[in-house]
Amino acid sequence: MVLNARSHSFAKAIFSFLDNTSYFRLAFMAVLFCDVRYMFPTVYYSLVSVISVWALYIFIKQYIIKQKIKKIRYRKIICLFLGCALLSVLLHCTTNLPENIFSVYMIGLCLFMFYGIHSEKSNFRIRKEMKRLLDALTLISTFLMVVGLAILAVFPNGVLINGFDFGIHESRFVGVIPNANVNAFYAVMALVSCHILWKMRKAEGTLTKKIKIYYLICAVIDTVSVFLTDSNDTLLFIITYISFVAFYEVFKDFSKEKFQHFTMRFAIVGLCCVLIIAGFVGMRVLTQNGVSLMITFGESKTQISKGITTDENGSVQIADDTDRDTADNESYSFKHQNKNIDSGRFVLWRQALTLIEHHPIMGIGKANIVEYGTKYVGKLKTTILGNYQYIDFHNGLLTILVSFGLVGFNIFMIFAITVAKAILKPIFRFRKQTARDGNVLVLIAAFCTAYCVYSMFEAALLVDDSYRVFIFWLMLGFGLSYTCKYLRHNRVFPETVTNDVIPLKTRIQNRLKNR
Repeated sequence: MVLNARSHSFAKAIFSFLDNTSYFRLAFMAVLFCDVRYMFPTVYYSLVSVISVWALYIFIKQYIIKQKIKKIRYRKIICLFLGCALLSVLLHCTTNLPENIFSVYMIGLCLFMFYGIHSEKSNFRIRKEMKRLLDALTLISTFLMVVGLAILAVFPNGVLINGFDFGIHESRFVGVIPNANVNAFYAVMALVSCHILWKMRKAEGTLTKKIKIYYLICAVIDTVSVFLTDSNDTLLFIITYISFVAFYEVFKDFSKEKFQHFTMRFAIVGLCCVLIIAGFVGMRVLTQNGVSLMITFGESKTQISKGITTDENGSVQIADDTDRDTADNESYSFKHQNKNIDSGRFVLWRQALTLIEHHPIMGIGKANIVEYGTKYVGKLKTTILGNYQYIDFHNGLLTILVSFGLVGFNIFMIFAITVAKAILKPIFRFRKQTARDGNVLVLIAAFCTAYCVYSMFEAALLVDDSYRVFIFWLMLGFGLSYTCKYLRHNRVFPETVTNDVIPLKTRIQNRLKNR
């Protein structure tokens, strides 16, 4: 009886853990964050397979049986888009069918389980989960940047392990992630997390002096890392994020009565954005040159010391001046080896347009891009990163258009515009409530806007099972949770009714309910 009771209790604890969508999201983000698909593909895809089965279990029990799917906003458009994506796959079922179906499955997982975080019971629980996740991302990402900078300091030319470059690759800082652009996104995501967490804790009254110092240190380390990666996409991300916040602060109280001041305000903010761009570009150049000088100085001392020897009598022999001059004149750079400003993207975009011309209506499916590219284009442009080949269009919208055609693309755009309106409208309509929450919704809107700009130069919008894609949709769902909170609150407390009219007990109960 005791054993049966213990077994029953253990089984209950296991199923309670498996039913928890918060634990699932944290576990899945941990697997995606530790992206080792190129170094240890068997381990990575085994973990993804296990997580995918777990996701299917949660979806059936929580979203179908318990009908939690009804709480997801714009679910009809989502289902229509997924149906279109599945039809695109079935029309090309003779090529890579399992891979294409898995791609659609991951899109569904992204839209329901991560974007659908706003369907949880309360904004308070969502905030608690997101604080835990963002704290972990900030700590781990900053730690990885520190380790990467340490590797760069000890091994200025990088370290080659198992065919992958660590520290530096092609004159760009990669740290422990053998891809400069991905490494830059990890750092910039930590920066945004620091900013959002700062505002959340300030609004809650839990922002202590020690936490402030911790966030500032993390911000400095991550900013230096972003500059050393020489990633233009990520720099554009930061500039867009800051510019969005600046525009909001200037125009949040704009009204028709103040229309005459619109031109002046717009010109001032535009000038500030130009200064921000110039400032960040200048800071990046200064950071790169400063670190280059430090590394060059260290290398020169090492090479000169190697030129000092002793003969049989113990006399010191110094290398000739030519060798020393060569060592002293060696320079270190963090600039792209590829001198094209587009880094080959224009070629990829033209290739994408060629594929669209052949299959414009329903597309070809994500997993068929390489095969159809070889068929219609000849050979897709290939970029060598580390020891593996990465073939993509480096444009999120183009990837959706090629994969699912004009039909799927238009449905996705309707969904995107609808969600954007749902996020942007409350930050102006409910300014007081947004300010009381630390303007977190404004920062989430800034992040999503910056990410959409960033995705125009990276394949990181929807059709990619990577950490970048899932964190974007998770943040989007987090923003919608604030929107739902404000809408519920204002239905309970309409603007025409004062709080004095409503009994105190009712107000407290409603506020606890709407947390």
